Amino acid sequence: MTNAVRVIPIECKFGPISAFAYYVDAPEPALIDTGVNISVVQDIEPTLAKYGISLGDIRWILLTHGHVDHLGGAHAIWEKTGRQAKVVIPKKEARLLRNRNEQIVDYKTLQGQYIIDSAIQEKHIAMLTTDIGGDLEPDLEVVEGDSIHLGGDVTLKVLETPGHSIGSVTFILEKLGWAFAADAVQMYGGASGLPTIENPSLYRNSVEQLVKIRPKRLYLGHPFRNIHGEMQSAQIEGEQVSVVLQDSLDMDAKLRDVVKRHLSNGLANQHERYGPFGSIAAEINYTGDPRNLPCAFFVTMHGYQQELIETQNK
Repeated sequence: MTNAVRVIPIECKFGPISAFAYYVDAPEPALIDTGVNISVVQDIEPTLAKYGISLGDIRWILLTHGHVDHLGGAHAIWEKTGRQAKVVIPKKEARLLRNRNEQIVDYKTLQGQYIIDSAIQEKHIAMLTTDIGGDLEPDLEVVEGDSIHLGGDVTLKVLETPGHSIGSVTFILEKLGWAFAADAVQMYGGASGLPTIENPSLYRNSVEQLVKIRPKRLYLGHPFRNIHGEMQSAQIEGEQVSVVLQDSLDMDAKLRDVVKRHLSNGLANQHERYGPFGSIAAEINYTGDPRNLPCAFFVTMHGYQQELIETQNK
């Protein structure tokens, strides 16, 4: 019975942040997202052991998107299942699992292009490659409307929810109205103080899709902040789901407005820390260090800047 499905949240800690993986205790058990490479022995394996669950029990490794903090542990998990678990990733981001050098390509296109110090860039690239256990060929590359059957009557439907990354998906347990949205919903941002949004228009559309679906539960990839700056649980249910979704749209509107006002005439002068976005950082009281990894600031500013340019060129 679907009503008997148990979900075990697993907090994967690395540096100052946490990412969540979710064990779905179905006839064919699934692990949704995997943290980074070290998360497997540090967090995932011991957490499941408390419930009498072995990593060898896992039959599906389901990845919501291709960022390192969500797929970095996939290879190690797969190895611990005797290479028997089926590995699933969104089709648009399969390259990031298949070849970890693609992570470096994306880094240089987004955050890396604003990091002037080559030593910091090299440090970031080393971290990216270390946090991924190894290249892995997916068994299934999913797109909108695909289904993953976990045995019995437990089925997860694939909903494409890009924006945080270009190919992010949400896995929806339809009969219960549970949505494993990972980073497709980010409220007012995580530990770094901003949501990480590669493509704002896609992000906006994805959140609006979830508003229409009205999930009964949201399983997010990280704890995110509310409007008061307070960190919220990564597991949301009931009436709070609508609040979280609206907060995400409100923050998007705020960022869209501030970028439009500051960058409509082109990029501003270089700020020592915040590059061409110094005046925006000042207005929104952003005091984080965008030279850290991960850090949302340059990725998100770049995304809204590109959206503004596209709007102006229409």
